[in-house]
Amino acid sequence: MFACLYVPDFPVQAELLSESPETRKGLTQTPLAILDGPANLPRVVSINELARSAGIQIGMTKLQVEIYGGVLLRKRSIASEESAQSKLLDFADGFSPRVESTAAGTVIIDLAGTEKLFGSPKSTAHKIIASAVEIGLSLQIAIALNPDAALYAARGFQGITIIPAGHEARRLASLRIDVLPILPEMSEVLDGWGTHTFGSLAALPTVALTERLGQEGLYLQKLARGEVNRPLLTAEPIAEFIQSFEFDDPVETLESLFFVLNRLLQQLCSSLVARSLATNELRLTLELEVRRIEGGKEGEQYEHDWKLPVPTQDKQMLFGLVRLHLEKNTFSAPVRKVVLKVVPIRPRIAQGHLFAPPSPEPEKLEITLERIRGVVGSTDEDGRDCVGSPKLADTHKPDSFAVQHFSSIGESPNSSSAGAPVIALRVFRPPLETSVELDSEKPHLVWLWHRNRRVLAASGPWCNSGNWWSASRWAREEWDVALKTPAGIGYYRIYRDRILKQWFVEGVFD
Repeated sequence: MFACLYVPDFPVQAELLSESPETRKGLTQTPLAILDGPANLPRVVSINELARSAGIQIGMTKLQVEIYGGVLLRKRSIASEESAQSKLLDFADGFSPRVESTAAGTVIIDLAGTEKLFGSPKSTAHKIIASAVEIGLSLQIAIALNPDAALYAARGFQGITIIPAGHEARRLASLRIDVLPILPEMSEVLDGWGTHTFGSLAALPTVALTERLGQEGLYLQKLARGEVNRPLLTAEPIAEFIQSFEFDDPVETLESLFFVLNRLLQQLCSSLVARSLATNELRLTLELEVRRIEGGKEGEQYEHDWKLPVPTQDKQMLFGLVRLHLEKNTFSAPVRKVVLKVVPIRPRIAQGHLFAPPSPEPEKLEITLERIRGVVGSTDEDGRDCVGSPKLADTHKPDSFAVQHFSSIGESPNSSSAGAPVIALRVFRPPLETSVELDSEKPHLVWLWHRNRRVLAASGPWCNSGNWWSASRWAREEWDVALKTPAGIGYYRIYRDRILKQWFVEGVFD
């Protein structure tokens, strides 16, 4: 059995929950309307029973409501509604471990196995109503054999509704089809047929209905008959994987710090394993000892993030990354508090290849990369990462690239280009300065390897430029040339920097 807990006039009740008990008591005795929409024309989206009795209707403008007088107007608060939904979920969790957050102001709970705790379905419903009143919620409850039958019964009938097994269609027959998830164009068709209630929709011939409205129409008819039986999409609590430790006396040695970090990582990884999760992002925060300054105190923090190429649950690998990073850093003050946080994701599922050679484990590769960063540094003078995978930048500027973190997802080779001959350009870094003699505006002699080399053939020029709007502007005139060398004919790329007025040899083709 499933029970649906529906909060009528949810924006109004969410607004009341955000107030203190004394203020809430006064508001329940006052006509209240919630407004939403553009500032120049807000409209009523929810009202309480007193405002409904006074003649206020959903969709009225603020000016129309003010004509009645004595109605309290409040602007809709999404934050209040989210807080009220969270309270509703926590409340429902006290009656069943399986709770679905179906919609704003609506939750469905699975009552299977709760009979020994709360008694019969009717007794359970009365206990839920009484408990909801204590926290300031007014509910409509329906209990049925499937979640959707309970959902629409709770929305359509006041108080407590119990639907016995096999009586879903007869009990829901009087409900209007407006509560169903119907598209406007389909609603117009059903209205033209004179179909306004669940009973009239359920009585339509199934085959004819499917021919005219398709599978969507058939699904709506099954909802009207109470025949849809689906599993609950249970609301899982979002677990935060954070561990912290505050020292009684600030520590200065890495050994003391490593001892605590090792224990915190052990606890985090155990929590991940217990929930069948892994992590690909680790954040370390060190709070340093407070320094006294004029007028108060000032604290310092040190933070560092690791983004891993693959999800992992390996505590030793994570500890190795943290240890290698901290060994190459110094801090301005002793460490007072340590905070570690991991971002949980699904673990990596990989199957080894029977005939492929073994490859390095990504976890061990990440440790190796961290050691390399300790030698060459993390970034260069241009702010570009020194260790990682090269990636072409979105520009036509030659030899322009970025360095990104390695990824565990490999790109599949292009089968159409497999086996095609490839000419590689081996780039000289930095390019070789040279001098070029021209003949009829074409290269004739190129200075290379301490002497002039005769140009046997030349292709070009290709002129390109960019970044003319900044100080890093570039402009060049490229040629591909065949030069006669002692080793034979060599193919080179040369270019003229039109800003520096200088020729360069960029690379050799092979």
